[in-house]
Parts: sequence; C-alpha cells; structure tokens
Amino acid sequence: ACSHSSSVWAIHRIGPSSSPACFTQRITASAVPQGTARDRAFKAAEERLLERDRTLVRDGGQVCRVIDAESPFDIAQANLALAADALEAAGVPYFLVRDTKIRHSVAVHADYRGAVLKALADRFPDGPVYVGLLNDADTTMVTTLAQRAADHVHTECSGVRVYAPVVSATGTLRLGATYGCLISFWYHDEEEPDFFLSPRRTLIGQRVPRASMRRAPAVLGGRAYPTVEPYTHTLHHDVPFPIDAVYTWVDGSDVDWLERKNAVLASMGVVTEDAATSAARFRNRDELRYSLRSLDMYAPWIRNVYLVTDRQVPPWLDTRHPRVRVVDHTEIFGDEGALPTYNSHAIESRLHHIDGLAEHFLYFNDDVFAARPIQPSLFFLGNGAAKHFMSSNAIPMGPALEGDEFSRIAAKNNRALISGMFGQTLVNSFIHAPHPLRRSVMADLETHFPEALRRTARNRLRDPSDVSVASSLHHYFGYHTGRSVPGRISSGFVNVGLSEQVKKLNGLLATRPHDVFCLNDFHDGDVSEDEQDATLAAFLPSYFPIASQFETGSPRNERFHAGRLPAWPL
Repeated sequence: ACSHSSSVWAIHRIGPSSSPACFTQRITASAVPQGTARDRAFKAAEERLLERDRTLVRDGGQVCRVIDAESPFDIAQANLALAADALEAAGVPYFLVRDTKIRHSVAVHADYRGAVLKALADRFPDGPVYVGLLNDADTTMVTTLAQRAADHVHTECSGVRVYAPVVSATGTLRLGATYGCLISFWYHDEEEPDFFLSPRRTLIGQRVPRASMRRAPAVLGGRAYPTVEPYTHTLHHDVPFPIDAVYTWVDGSDVDWLERKNAVLASMGVVTEDAATSAARFRNRDELRYSLRSLDMYAPWIRNVYLVTDRQVPPWLDTRHPRVRVVDHTEIFGDEGALPTYNSHAIESRLHHIDGLAEHFLYFNDDVFAARPIQPSLFFLGNGAAKHFMSSNAIPMGPALEGDEFSRIAAKNNRALISGMFGQTLVNSFIHAPHPLRRSVMADLETHFPEALRRTARNRLRDPSDVSVASSLHHYFGYHTGRSVPGRISSGFVNVGLSEQVKKLNGLLATRPHDVFCLNDFHDGDVSEDEQDATLAAFLPSYFPIASQFETGSPRNERFHAGRLPAWPL
C-alpha cells in the first residue's frame, strides 16, 4: 500500500464548458494516526519540535520534514537507518529480514523489547521521529514520539514501527508510517527449541531453524547491515535480471517535426495545412516528464530508460544522465522500413533493435504512469517469463471492416497470425498499462512472421495491413511459446476529455488505489482542450511533486551528479 497525501485535491469547473476552467486545491487535515496518545505532554513535545526547527511542519496530525528530492524508497531506506542507528548505539543485536513489503524490517529477540524502546527514546530525544507499537494482527495500538517510547516498556507488542514522517512542499504527497522500519520481536518456539518464530511471515517462512541462522552481511543503499545467511540467497520468486524501460515520444507542437510530416503527407497526396497553424492546435502537456517522475519515485529498479524519438529531445531532459538515452528512429530501423514514419505500429515493431536494451523491458506510452511503489515481480516471473494484462474488452469477430479503427484492424490481423500458427482464436485486447516485453520474443516474431512485420515497418502512416507487436502480438505469441503468462495489475484509466471521467482524478490523488494509471484523451468528449490542459497542469505535479533525477537541475538530478543519490537495491 502507498501512504498518500493528507491533502484532498479538488477540481472545480467554473462557468460554461466552453470557457477556460479554473482549478483550485482544497487542503484538509487528516485524522491523527491510529492510537496516538495526544495528552498534554505529547502535544507540548510536538510544539517544542516545531518551535526549535522552523523547517518542520504539521501535516496529517504529525510533525513532518518537508522534502524536495526523496522518493518513497529513499524514505524507507532512511527509516531503516534510523532504527539501525538506535539499536547499534544501544548494543541491541538485530538482523535484517526480507519480506514482500517496500518498507524494511529487522528482527530482535523478544527479550530485548524494553531495551529497544529505551534505545529509541535515548537516540531521538528531540527529533520528529515516531514509533507505533503493533499487536499480533499488525494493528497499531499506540503511536507516540520516539522520545516517549520508554513510557511503554511494559506494553506487550509484537513489533515497533519507526519512522520520521515527511511531506512534499505541495502538501500532496505524505510518506508516514507505511514506510516505517518494522522492528519485529522474534522468540523461541517453546515446543521446538531449535526454531525461532517470527510474529509475521517472511520470505523464508515464519519458523526459522536455529541452524540456518548463520550471520551474513547485506548492503542496502550503500550501508552494510547484519542479516542471516538464507536472506542473502536469490529466492525462487526473486526477479534477479535487469529490466529497462522504453518510451516512444513525439512533441506534436514542434514546427520542424510537423514540416517533415507534411512533406511525407504531401508526397502521398494528402492535403495538409501550414505547420505553424497546425502546431497551435497541438499541446505538449509534459506527460513524459511526469511519467519519468513516476518511475523515479515508484520503480527505482528500472536499469535504463530509452526514449525513442524522431530527431526530438525534451528540453528538460538531462541527456548526460547515464541511465537515460535518446534513441532516434534511424537507429532502430536501419535498412528496414521507411523513414520518416508517423505510424506507431511501425515504430513499436522495431523496439527490440535498440542497442544495449535488456532482454526484459517495459514499454510505456507517455500517458501511462506508475502510481505507487511497485516491484519487478509485478511484471516478470523469476524464471524470466513476462506477464501480460488482458482486458475484458473483446475484439469483434470477423474480418476487418470499413470504418474500423486502425488499432482494431491490427488486432484482427494479429488474430489471423496466431490462429494460423497455433490453431487458437484470440479474443481479448490488453489494458492501458506498461507492457512487459522480451527482446527474444520480438526477434522471433520477425522470424516467424517476416512479411507482416516488414510490411508494418514500411507503412509510414497507420494502415489496414498493420499488426500491433508491442501491445498485443508479443503477448499472445509469448504465451503460446511459454514466455509470457497472464498477470494481474491494478490499473486506472481516465479519459480527460470527458467531464464525467475527470472526476476520477480526485480519487486517484486522495487514495492512490492503483499500481499504474493511464490519462488518455479520445478527442470526442465535452471538455475543451484548454480545460484539459489546466486539469493536467494541476493534477500531474500534485501527484508527482518530486522532480526526477532525469530533469536537468532538479534537486534529485544535482544529488545524482554529486554522487549522493542511493543506488538500487534500496
């Protein structure tokens, strides 16, 4: 789960739909965290923190540090360091535990419960650090400042969550207890003394044999922590291979790009309008900037990002960053196809020709965003198989019809290929989400369906002969050859051109319920282009307030170049 903002983001349309829209933000206070003992002494302690350090703010019922450069994974790492510092200073033995959460966990023998609470109080006598005492159901019973933790040395608890809450300067992203480090109290199994019991399940189970608990080092975020030897293994469900991200991107308001496109259209007998006039109708809403922010915030395990373009580079992109590379169409088409091309099907059919691209990669449209912390296992299995996310929408049976959308025609062409090779008829399309892909599967498609892919690559505009490789054909062919399997992902979709759909944005920001979401515009709605621009200009920086390390001059970018940005794994 993602700890979300304490803010409620509200869009208000003012005046008739044909008028420019005005947008405001309404900030409301969140409830005080569960179990907080807000007596007079506690309140006085919080007030002293705020008076002593004017950079601190109160948000979500707690005293928070304001951030401009940390991601949720950074905060989870920082909270682990807080807990480890306190335990090490007090000489309390502990070891790092692996589970499936984004936040980190350490184990301490239950005999040290009181010592742990005293250690936290001693280590943080005047800082904005909180502790939550947990029961066996992982429910917080008591939340208090770390400086007052020793008041609860006689409280029975199965663990303690340690965290320093933070909030973005916009107030729209708050990272609190969800990212706190869990100090879990392990104990001997009375019935089988050769086993230790964890109060909660870990990646090697809840009962761990004493004999397997040999000490070993682990390094996270550049810091060494003690762990036990089984946690250092590559486990069955781990995803141990590198994963890249690939975007296809175009700035449709670029006059030079439009002039090149007009020349191609004119050569094909298509009537065009002046490029400058046409450019005025296009909006560059900076979706790519925010999609890259979403990866930096919520998927730091992405190795490299490849941006496939036609002689265009976003002005804000740090092209010196070693983890991002702009790839021109000429690099991936080589002697194949026809350039320049304005056919997304053609471009997507050549993505696996990117030099240096990992075998496993995620394909993003720039209107798709990671929405909360996600793990590689959401997209790939440990054996290398890619996952695909099928939609409930059916592709109509029968041949392509006049008037069919090109995407639907391509899906029907895919169906003919799959049916001819495997004897099964595909029915469904796939949801608007990142597409987990494998280079080897796409290379095999070129071998098995050479004419279909060659013809698609030659089509400069979408054509009834196209196939859709990255968004569909790969998944079906991979499934039938044992390299792609059905997966599950929570994906949101908002058509920002429809006023009824725009209302969903409030819920997305307030509760952050999805793994990913897509913001699309079918150009057939009742929301004007100006209103759509204003909507995204308010929503995107509210959801993704931390500028990524890929944006020139951002705080994270400067930290990266100074060598002060932690590397994955965190």
